[in-house]
Amino acid sequence: MQNIAIALGALFLAVVYTRVRSSRGVIKDIPGPPSPSWLFGKNTADLIILEVPYGVYEFQWQKMYGMLYRTRGCFGENRLMISDPGTLKHILMHPATYMKSPQQQLINSTGLGLGSLLFVEGDTHRRIRAVMNPAFSAASIRALSPTLKKAAREVHFALRYHNLVCVHIRVFSTRHLNFFFSRSVIAADRSKVSVLQDGILPYIPKSLMNVILRFPPPALVKLLEFKSAIGVLAKRLITEKTDALELGIEPEKDLISVLGGFFPLNVPPRVSRASVGSNSESTSKMTFEEIQDQFGTITVAGEDTTANTVAWSLYELAKNPDFQKELRVELDEAGPDDSVDYDKLPRLNALLKEILRLYSTVPQTERVVAKDSVLPLSEPITTTSGKIITEIPVKKGQHLVIAISSYHRLTSVWGEDAEEFKPSRWLDGNMPASGASLGPYSNLLAFLGGSRTCIGSHRLAEMQIIISELVRKFSFALPDDSDVQRTFAITLVPMTANRPRLPLRVSRLQ
Repeated sequence: MQNIAIALGALFLAVVYTRVRSSRGVIKDIPGPPSPSWLFGKNTADLIILEVPYGVYEFQWQKMYGMLYRTRGCFGENRLMISDPGTLKHILMHPATYMKSPQQQLINSTGLGLGSLLFVEGDTHRRIRAVMNPAFSAASIRALSPTLKKAAREVHFALRYHNLVCVHIRVFSTRHLNFFFSRSVIAADRSKVSVLQDGILPYIPKSLMNVILRFPPPALVKLLEFKSAIGVLAKRLITEKTDALELGIEPEKDLISVLGGFFPLNVPPRVSRASVGSNSESTSKMTFEEIQDQFGTITVAGEDTTANTVAWSLYELAKNPDFQKELRVELDEAGPDDSVDYDKLPRLNALLKEILRLYSTVPQTERVVAKDSVLPLSEPITTTSGKIITEIPVKKGQHLVIAISSYHRLTSVWGEDAEEFKPSRWLDGNMPASGASLGPYSNLLAFLGGSRTCIGSHRLAEMQIIISELVRKFSFALPDDSDVQRTFAITLVPMTANRPRLPLRVSRLQ
């Protein structure tokens, strides 16, 4: 016990020493909101991430301090909140220099696995992504159109026989797991202890972290339970697929088939080695554990984001009945849904772009500087000492926040009405964004950018089909007592009365 106390004391002193050293330099003079506590910070985690509705302080501070400002973490840590397009592009184009934070990676490794696409880096990331890319190509998603349309019709039939006075659109979210995906990994209640744990986490040696994981606190237990449940499902689905292959049943072109076609030798006993890894042209295979780890990744990064984007779309359609009617006319004029080219429906795609802009599925993400570097600025910054700077030297270990939702509200990029829901900004061939080109889709950061662009950026077809089916058959309005709040719980979730749901008045159309 005495040795543990000495080790923790030494770790605490090391953290404080590192923080004091990092407080020197130009970053300490970058403007930003004041912090009431050197020890606990009280800016980034408490006021930005956990404030409801999300963005109350973040968007206000952007107006006050600009596209790049300083916030404070515990132990006086200086952090940079960044929405500057030029700076963001530089960060996203250099993933080896600006890497995911230890806090993020602990969440990813514990809840998703060491083989998760969200966890791996470098050559391993490139290899796994190359294996998975075919399943997420635009062609593969289009090939799934019949399946997606069938799912949308099932939703339609479920609503058809529902009491349609007021329907609660339930949104799957890790909010059910008590915010275990918030920045506080060790404790989700953002107590003073959890804030300190969050600040110390990057400095805990791997050997000590392995000991901690043997006796995990409640928040990590939730992550481990999620991983275990997903692992059982993954094994069952993979086994069913390989059993079908052994029986000579032609596999469907889905994610499991794509990954299964690249199985290596390290597979569970029930999975036939003869039926997997049969793609002789592949030299970049995945281990069974890596394949299994992608299921949790897809659940969190794919299903959550799609479901919440659809939910926010229905919410804004309910708030804007005139645009909802215009969209319904567009869909009706497009003809039977089996023959519709959804990419050629301007109002439908304007709706999705505006939702992805105003309701970014992941409002922010973090990076840590892996080696000393320099951040370029699109516009000069005047420091608190009066010095004008056009770039910021950053030391290894510097904490950065990619402020996606803040970028999507920059008036310099999106216009003076950037905070308004305005699908018309995307119509008549308009490209409302100006400045540096970011992201793979309409200059939006909803799918990030660079080599770590979200692999599911082509999954817009799912949203197009589901929204179209619902809008064709139903009319949506908000109930009189509607009080929907934006809440950050991995993704941006609609919350009502502290529950992840979206109350809507739904009427069947003739």
